[in-house]
Amino acid sequence: MRENLLKMIARTAEKRAGFMLLIALLITVIASGFASKLQLTMHFKNLMPQNHPMVKEFNQVIDDYDTASMIIIAAQGNEQDLKNFADNIAVKVAALDKFINRVDYKLERDFILTHGFKLQKEKDLKNSRDLFKDLSLLPWLKHLNDNFEKTWVQDDESISTSEKENNAVLFLDGIKFWLQTLESYTESDSNSTSDTARMAAERILIGDQYFISGDKKMLLLFAQPTFTINEIDRVIEVENNVDSLIAIEAAKYPGMFAGTTGMFALSRDETVAASEDMYITSLVALVLILALFIISFRMWVAPLLAGISLTIGIIWTAGFAALTVGSLNIMTSMFSVILIGLGVDFSIHLISVYSEKRTQGNNVGEALEMALLKSGNGIITGALTTAAAFLTLMISESAGMSEFGLVAGSGVIFCMLATITILPAMLVYRDKLLDKFRGGKTLPPAPQFKFLGTVGNAISHRPVLVLIFLTLITIALFYSAMHITFDYNYLNMEPVGLTSIKLQHAMEKEFNVTPDFAIVTASSVEEARKLTDAANDLKMIGMVTSISQYLPSQEEQKKRLPIIQEIKKSLQDNNRITPLNKTGFDNYLDELNRLEDNIVELAQLAFLGGQDRVDKKCKEIVGDPEADNSSSLLSTLAQKLKVNPPQAIERLNTFEKYFAPHFRELALGMATTTPITLDDLPQNIKSRFVSKSGEKFLVTIYPKEQVWNLEFLKRFTERMQKLDPRVTGVPPIFYVLIDIIARDGRIAAGLTVAVVFLLLLIDFRNFRSAIFAMIPLLTGAIWMIGTMQLVGLQLTMVNLMGLPLIIGIGIDDGVHILHRYEIEGKGHIREVFSSTGKAVFLTSLTTMLAFGSLVFATYRGLGSLGIALFIGVGTCFLTSVIIMPALLGLMEKIGNSKK
Repeated sequence: MRENLLKMIARTAEKRAGFMLLIALLITVIASGFASKLQLTMHFKNLMPQNHPMVKEFNQVIDDYDTASMIIIAAQGNEQDLKNFADNIAVKVAALDKFINRVDYKLERDFILTHGFKLQKEKDLKNSRDLFKDLSLLPWLKHLNDNFEKTWVQDDESISTSEKENNAVLFLDGIKFWLQTLESYTESDSNSTSDTARMAAERILIGDQYFISGDKKMLLLFAQPTFTINEIDRVIEVENNVDSLIAIEAAKYPGMFAGTTGMFALSRDETVAASEDMYITSLVALVLILALFIISFRMWVAPLLAGISLTIGIIWTAGFAALTVGSLNIMTSMFSVILIGLGVDFSIHLISVYSEKRTQGNNVGEALEMALLKSGNGIITGALTTAAAFLTLMISESAGMSEFGLVAGSGVIFCMLATITILPAMLVYRDKLLDKFRGGKTLPPAPQFKFLGTVGNAISHRPVLVLIFLTLITIALFYSAMHITFDYNYLNMEPVGLTSIKLQHAMEKEFNVTPDFAIVTASSVEEARKLTDAANDLKMIGMVTSISQYLPSQEEQKKRLPIIQEIKKSLQDNNRITPLNKTGFDNYLDELNRLEDNIVELAQLAFLGGQDRVDKKCKEIVGDPEADNSSSLLSTLAQKLKVNPPQAIERLNTFEKYFAPHFRELALGMATTTPITLDDLPQNIKSRFVSKSGEKFLVTIYPKEQVWNLEFLKRFTERMQKLDPRVTGVPPIFYVLIDIIARDGRIAAGLTVAVVFLLLLIDFRNFRSAIFAMIPLLTGAIWMIGTMQLVGLQLTMVNLMGLPLIIGIGIDDGVHILHRYEIEGKGHIREVFSSTGKAVFLTSLTTMLAFGSLVFATYRGLGSLGIALFIGVGTCFLTSVIIMPALLGLMEKIGNSKK
């Protein structure tokens, strides 16, 4: 039946080539129309099954909360430049009102200055209430020390969690600014004003209003888009616009490094890189393959015709992909390069035999029929086995693997169909024109690869020795394969040098959080509060944000109310400020020394407990004894004050005159006694945490460490699942995805082997031939993984796909050799390897070039897959051309001995 079909194709191509090409052109035009609608969706959540509860929850959060998709603008530089940059860039980005709802880069200052004390914990209020009894310089500093000791030094749990550590850094930062302001008032050339004193009071009470790191070297802004991250075209457009504005503004500040980071930026970077990679790698692969084709066959037109038929097959595949999957993900985006490497194989086998027959004097029709009969069976079987291998991936729960299996499997079939229908028609046209041009002259001889026949023949005469040697190599490489490791860091698959990733790493270091967060929704504020408290108690958590930070429970507010009333009464009743005198001056110096001792003690506690940010902030105030040119702000201030005590007293009293009223005014404003309700919250806060329906509340949990360490990722995901089974987000989704891909990869590989073997049995109708075809394949797969380990490659989420792929790809070599051997018969191993061996060699080399072109991809995940497949195709070729003649030679020897 297959032979009759191939003969019919040959006859039709010879007699009705124009009709065949016209039909192909029509189909290609239609497919191109559909292909133009293909989109790229490079976020790895798109690799997950979209009906998975975690993915459904994630998508629901994206739809329900405007702030779930935020553009993070990050900048590094000196403090004043950063704040000036933030003030300017926020206005410019907010002006992109087509894309941006608003830009946040400061605390909700007005809300905090109205309800600040209600937002503090009862214990903290009790410890600090004496601070508001007397705002004169000496009593105030004494109470500050008392508060410091009770809150941070005497409490063993004072910095035991990230939340408490963050509060300590904020408090120390306020003290540092207050000291710097105090020092500025004591200097003779000081231009300090009332506003400076007011800023010092504000920094003590609420901290720095900018979203700036503890060391003041990095600042963050959050732009809320008018759309979600799922609208990738708009993501790319807004990211490009924002980056352009950032580049212009950052250029005004020497040494500043700024850009966007987070999910939006990474999605843009991935999509742009994948889109560029798809075109560049495909072009490089096509050029390299055609160049090799032209050199190997010493002809120009036939390789170009092969390229045309291959391109048509890829267009058909793209049209089919648009109809079936609608978009390309991380895995399916590379389908064109995969098909270039595989699809050209079919053309090589067909043109190789066709050229041989033409040089032997056969006319176009005869040569075409013999080429299709001799190579067609191998082409069809190879295509079906490879397609079957890919299509088995459709069993995967992962959308990425499943869609890749469908697109690649159908693509192999489309490329095979284009090769056995369109290419013969084009060859007919070419040769009829050439025959007229040459006037019936004999064609030049086709290039021969006789060395392959010689090698194959030599191996067939020493099969046992060769097989023993190969067995030893396979055992060694199997041992190596067992020690290959897995790289779980998703960021290692991203393009090198991305600003978004550099800033993400800097953000992790400066803010002790990673933007790769977990999220969960609560049905009430109370539930959100419980989730927030439970997450804050975990040492692995860097920060938790939720509405409960701005809306304490009514019970908590009632407990805080008496203390707030006491603070308010102290501020209202004790209006008199006592100026500093000589006796008080000496006591003031003692209190400064006491404050220094307290901060040194806290630094020691932080160092022993591993709270590096607290330790670093303490050393910014009291100095680092291990660092050169490091001095204590407190000691320096005390020394300056001692130089001229009367003048120092006068200037300190000037500071007191400005500082105390501002401190009193701000503190009284924060001492509001009316309860906070949900309606009191500013819209900016509500839109961050309340769903559009107003029925759910978002809790965002930021891990302290980078989540791409598998051990930490596993612990983090499991702990989040215990916290609430509905937890979703980038880290837990990625962890589940790894598990799905690993599980389904094993199943797909096993099923692929079984399906390929079954197809071989059907095709050859001979168990021995099917086994012979499988042995080089399985051996090649072992060699592939063993070689990857030897050269230092790791398995990744992307190149893991190479294992089932190589089973589908690597089977072709053995299939073509066995089919040709069955046609030529026993005793013709030299002829088989001289002719089909040439095609196998060239197809393997072209496939390796195609996959090797992936190293030009900026997306490192594709590069790692390309290297893995390059090695795999090479090892499968070697095992096929060494093992196959050995097996065939051994079979012939056994057969001869029986005779």
